[in-house]
Amino acid sequence: MPDLADPPQARNAPPALTLGEALPAAALCAQALLQVLWHALLHPPRPLPTALVLTLVLLPLLALVPAALHSRRRALLVGGIVSLLYFSHGVMELWSNPPLRTLAAIEIALALLAVFGLRRSPARA
Repeated sequence: MPDLADPPQARNAPPALTLGEALPAAALCAQALLQVLWHALLHPPRPLPTALVLTLVLLPLLALVPAALHSRRRALLVGGIVSLLYFSHGVMELWSNPPLRTLAAIEIALALLAVFGLRRSPARA
């Protein structure tokens, strides 16, 4: 007779995200959503096909999938490094493209959340 108190799915489930992992993970997911909204709906590119631009802007975030399969912490670390690319893009757009300043400011904020969300609190003695 199977043990109903401890189902097999519960034993093999990965541990829940801590707050220190949830913030950068949410920022990276929001970054991907922002890129889709920005480049597909709100301000589609004129000279290039939208699919090509979406592929180029989402490729760094999609590169995190293999890292996430190996180690959640490693994926978040690489995600923080990748966020520096989006930070640079956001600063460039904020500085040079006035109609897109709001989107660029959101991109900068999400990149900073991803990077600084990885900080570990010092251990208390």
